[in-house]
Amino acid sequence: MRKIFISILLIFTACTRLVSFPGGTPQASPVASTTFSVDIHPDGPRYVGDQISFEVFSPTLFETSQKTISISFAGKPLAEKSFEQHAIGQRKQATFPWVWNTSGLSAGDYTLNFALLPDGIRWEEKVTLRPASELPAAEKNAHWETTETTCCIIHTISGTDAANDITPLKEMVDAQAADVESRMGTHLTDKIPITFLPRTIGHGGFTSDAIYVTYMHKNYAGGTTLQVTHHEMVHWVDGKLGSAGFRPTILQEGLAVYLSNGHFKVEPIVPRGAAILELGWYIPLSKLADSFYFSQHETSYTEAAALISYMVKTYGWENFNSFYRDIHPAQDGSDAKALDNALQIHFSISLDTLEQNYLAFLRNQTGDNTAQTDMRLTVAFYDTVRRYQMKLDPSAYFLNAWLPDAPSMRQRGIVTDFLRHPDTGINRQIEALLVSGDANLRSGNYPLTEVYIRAANLLLDVYERIDSQTWRGKKSPVP
Repeated sequence: MRKIFISILLIFTACTRLVSFPGGTPQASPVASTTFSVDIHPDGPRYVGDQISFEVFSPTLFETSQKTISISFAGKPLAEKSFEQHAIGQRKQATFPWVWNTSGLSAGDYTLNFALLPDGIRWEEKVTLRPASELPAAEKNAHWETTETTCCIIHTISGTDAANDITPLKEMVDAQAADVESRMGTHLTDKIPITFLPRTIGHGGFTSDAIYVTYMHKNYAGGTTLQVTHHEMVHWVDGKLGSAGFRPTILQEGLAVYLSNGHFKVEPIVPRGAAILELGWYIPLSKLADSFYFSQHETSYTEAAALISYMVKTYGWENFNSFYRDIHPAQDGSDAKALDNALQIHFSISLDTLEQNYLAFLRNQTGDNTAQTDMRLTVAFYDTVRRYQMKLDPSAYFLNAWLPDAPSMRQRGIVTDFLRHPDTGINRQIEALLVSGDANLRSGNYPLTEVYIRAANLLLDVYERIDSQTWRGKKSPVP
């Protein structure tokens, strides 16, 4: 233990010498830079030949209707986009994927011009391009690779952990797909498209018209590939099975955790739901239904899964599934009201009555101190992961993740958006602590887990204090 604390002290000391990043000395900014914020992709250093993307965020409460952002370079327009709500967080932004192709340019500093139209507000953003000859070796010949299995079409990038481990991954996805089919009582007729990402995005998995799963031997967001893949496959199959037109998020996510026997790992769902209640973290169902992704993440998913477990135990799978597939949107747009309406039709109870019965069910569970400890540290760990992402890896933050269209990336031969990520000293130090914290949490070494979580937060505290002094006056990201 003494060696651990000495290591943390050394990391703390190192952190105080690593606070001048990212980005070097802040540039003097035109007036609009205090109003709008711009993220530039790919992350990390940029090289001649990169195809560069931009996200322009409007400030809170700013009226963006009938307004557009235009970007130009060297006097020539690159693109003009309107503001739209983006990703899970529904942040208002103008998104410009791959609008600036830097092929043929020389290494150096470049200025791009931004304008809010028709208001006429203008500002500049500077981008530094390094010589193409300095491109990291892992990127020079990197390309997309595709392979098929019984269940799936798998996309990887050459040279990554996923590409190197493709044989066991193929066996894993087929096994997980077969399990999902069995649990959901269906047979897949379409192959599932899966992209294994060599970069941490969110908590490790997303599903839209395809599945995206982080696969890295050292993934700082934890989560086993098997567990995350199974969870996302449930979402994909769930979408294919359809419904009356509306599936509340609380039930979608709860179902994926329930049918995967846990969230980030196999775990006792109902005891963890009871632990949430005992810890005082229970979220009322009406609130959870209407603000699922904006509630505490691990609490939301576990509480929803325990609710599914209770409903299946009480009403049976067939009756639950019939209810789930027959929920209609409420006129006021409330998920809670939609649930209440469907519950009264199918089970002759209100959402309030369901909640009272569910709470009684949780209170009747035998106290499980291990479940409480594991739940408490799981929340602490992932809160730390998100804190780190918001501050030092914002493209990975789940509410606003940069997850560009993978089919377009493959068509264009673009790999950099998934290969690059922030890689400064402080990033490496904190990510190493998170990786160790996750490993100890999984093995049940809770005292050491807490040490690593506290150490990661200590470094973030130091970074934020010195960052606020060094970067005072720099534009702040829009919440």
